[in-house]
Amino acid sequence: MGKLWVGMVLSRSTWLWLLTGLGLAALSQYLQWVEGIYSFVAPYSVPLADLAVAGILGGTVAAGLVARHWWQQVRRPQQDPTPAAKPRRRVKLTRDQVQADLQDVDRLIQKLQDDISRRALQAKAREIDRRLAQEELHLVVFGTASAGKTSLINALLGQPVGETAPTLGTTQQGSIHTYQLEGWSGPISLTDTPGLLTIGGAGEAEARALAQKADLLILVVAGDLLASEYAELLELARLGKSTILALNKTDQMLPEEVEIILAHLRQRTAGVIPPEQVVAIAADPEPLKVRYCFPDGSRQETWEPQPPDTDALVQQMARLLQQKGSHLRLANALLQTQTLSEAVQQALREERYHQGRQIVERMQWATAAALAVTPLPALDMLAGVVIQARMIGELHQVFDRRITLQQAQQMAHSLAQMIVQLGGLELATQALGSALKASPWMLMGIPLQAASGAYLTRVAGLSYLEWLQSGDPWQEELLQERLKQQLHSRYPLAFLKQLARQAHSSS
Repeated sequence: MGKLWVGMVLSRSTWLWLLTGLGLAALSQYLQWVEGIYSFVAPYSVPLADLAVAGILGGTVAAGLVARHWWQQVRRPQQDPTPAAKPRRRVKLTRDQVQADLQDVDRLIQKLQDDISRRALQAKAREIDRRLAQEELHLVVFGTASAGKTSLINALLGQPVGETAPTLGTTQQGSIHTYQLEGWSGPISLTDTPGLLTIGGAGEAEARALAQKADLLILVVAGDLLASEYAELLELARLGKSTILALNKTDQMLPEEVEIILAHLRQRTAGVIPPEQVVAIAADPEPLKVRYCFPDGSRQETWEPQPPDTDALVQQMARLLQQKGSHLRLANALLQTQTLSEAVQQALREERYHQGRQIVERMQWATAAALAVTPLPALDMLAGVVIQARMIGELHQVFDRRITLQQAQQMAHSLAQMIVQLGGLELATQALGSALKASPWMLMGIPLQAASGAYLTRVAGLSYLEWLQSGDPWQEELLQERLKQQLHSRYPLAFLKQLARQAHSSS
């Protein structure tokens, strides 16, 4: 082996000297070639010869740098093109953060003009704030009908507080009880819910609503997860709900069956529920048959009630609340605040859209009146642009988006140009002309010109209103598409009927 190694070293050294010699020979030939080019050009122009040599040397250096870069890329080990992102540093959630978000929602509620909607949403905001101040933890028992939810409530409280029966859906509406858990100093509200898959959808909808408001969920099952239970579990996990899965009625199973079902449940809920939070309980065990033998030889059989077995569940609840009970409560308050914010924004969008439609209808009527009394076509166009600019300004005011008068006029001109480019003026005139012939309302004397102008104002206004509501950036292509949809979706005859009704009511 030693001789072989020496031979390999000698062989590598020989190759190194050989390559060095070839490199020096090639360099010598290259320099002679450059010198020959300089000698050939110099008699005619020395500066040109210098420039030629500089170009050759510069090109050689550039080629060498490119080759070096290529060689480094070839020899570089392949790396993952999308390196793993650094784990985010977990920021502790505080009450002040939730309170600040709640104040933002309250400011948003103040923008609502509908008094009924505003008061209802304010009541929800005050409820979140009250729960946040009381530091009360809300624990909700959730699951399919007759899985043993009420029996579990009774077992945890140590007394019967809810009716239990083998029939489907005994609990018809949610009930709330106060619960004390050793190891957790704060108050706990324990909520029983109507079961899933109950007859009628009211109780099921209430159960989902209560589960979505919970700080901690206990999902009670009586066997393997049903498809409906698994779907609900995934949806609640998507909302960030922490859940303990309790396999109930284990007193009716063999010990090996319990272990098999628990293993299957843990495997099926992997990534959704930690395995230690899947526990076995017997909330209301069946009575045990006991035989007594007396000294006189007589015997007596009786059925004795058995105490509930919820130790594993209580231990997991205590562990979970001790570790992150405050975080669960704050996270749920933040979720409820975000849900309320979405509801407020939706109500605000609907209210603003309704107000915007009223502005558009008022401006279409103003356009009809202006064009009916304006004899010159040039003045018609000017009046239409002025009215549309005012309409745009009022729509921006409704949506809390600032715009100057000059910008509104530019927008109005852009809308008018788009309508002309789309052939909207001819389309509206032809369609309304046909409608005039077949409509008895036109006997009131509304000119075709005024009606078509009002119609186009409506089309432009509704298109602009939809763009404002979408919150998209200004793009003429998108607005043209909205105009085209409005032109083809609005029926002139129905519009004329509405215009005639407005004229009749105002006369």
